[in-house]
Amino acid sequence: SSGINAEYGESALFWYRFLFILQCFYSICSFPFRFISSETMRGFILLIILLSSTDGKRKKQKATHEDIHEYSTDEAIVNNMPVVINARKMAHALKHQDVVTTCRYMLFKAFKTYWDAEAACRNIKMPITHTNASIAVIKTLEDNKDITHLLQLAWGVRQVGKRFDRRNWVWVGLRKVHDNKRRLKKNERGPEHFNASQWRWHDGSIPEYTRWMRFMPDQDKGRKKSFQGFVSVNKRGRWDDTFDYMKMPYACNYCGKYIVLPQHVSWFEARSRCRKYGLTLAIVNSKQENEDLADAVVLALGEETEIRRWNDTNWVWIGTMERMQNGTGTNEWEHHNSSPLLWKPRWDRKRQPDNWTKKIWGEQRVVAFSRLNKRWDDSYPQRKRPFACMCPHMACHSNVYEH
Repeated sequence: SSGINAEYGESALFWYRFLFILQCFYSICSFPFRFISSETMRGFILLIILLSSTDGKRKKQKATHEDIHEYSTDEAIVNNMPVVINARKMAHALKHQDVVTTCRYMLFKAFKTYWDAEAACRNIKMPITHTNASIAVIKTLEDNKDITHLLQLAWGVRQVGKRFDRRNWVWVGLRKVHDNKRRLKKNERGPEHFNASQWRWHDGSIPEYTRWMRFMPDQDKGRKKSFQGFVSVNKRGRWDDTFDYMKMPYACNYCGKYIVLPQHVSWFEARSRCRKYGLTLAIVNSKQENEDLADAVVLALGEETEIRRWNDTNWVWIGTMERMQNGTGTNEWEHHNSSPLLWKPRWDRKRQPDNWTKKIWGEQRVVAFSRLNKRWDDSYPQRKRPFACMCPHMACHSNVYEH
């Protein structure tokens, strides 16, 4: 029977057993069935099996297609997802074992209740400057897939332990705000009866995209007269309503910006490493962004500086460089991606940029940021200094991971 179940589904197995019992009854009490031969009965059994299995096979094929192409548990497929590739790259920059990070999401492996997770997302403390941090909001299929793949990266692609082992789930910021003080009746449960107007994302919006498990939400009753009304997502991208006191990993939305790396490298090596991390060498285009960069420097390197002004530890590489023509500087400045410099930064001294030239190193043609006074200096790219990377601007608003 296990072979029939695997090939044709549970419905076929049920009918096979039913008709097998019927045939046994026919063999013992043949009078009601004397006009039916054994061969006819066996043919009838096989026909029922084939007909009853058709719908089950279609459903199985549909689910398999969706799982393989959207929510796979195949490690090779998951590891090639853009969001996973991006998170692995950033892991080399952050070197933080308890969080999986992209420029748009942070998934923390620490277990927290819903309310503690919401507070933790609001007050993220990481060595990367950011804005708009909150518990994760899922607006589209792509958002849901990204959160799911980050959970798989954090806790393994396949299910860990039993189905509701909390390593298989992650908090997101959706909760029920109306009619949430009772257990739902049977005819009110499940995705087909879901009333979106009674639910709110953390940002106050009504959910438009959902992916509930079968029979969910059910708003079951728990301890202390509480009811399920807070949403978690599993490794197959399915949603379940659960109790706010449950503890599990949690996902945050945020808009990442600058991160400073303490390793001393040349300007060109700094640019290469930022790309390796899925980032880009820092671009500063306003006074406010200059202040944001200063905050990132303090997060990474602290407030203490070296006594000697030109000690390389006092300077941080950024992605601005002089436009060259036939190997000679033009005293016109742009960013490493050829985009224009959109503001007038304060240079370290009045005569700067001074474009000094040395026979060995050539001309000063790249920019370093001063930890002493937040000003800029033109410098030789061969010097080895800390460097600042940044998230691409589009990463805050899109699921596209191309740098």
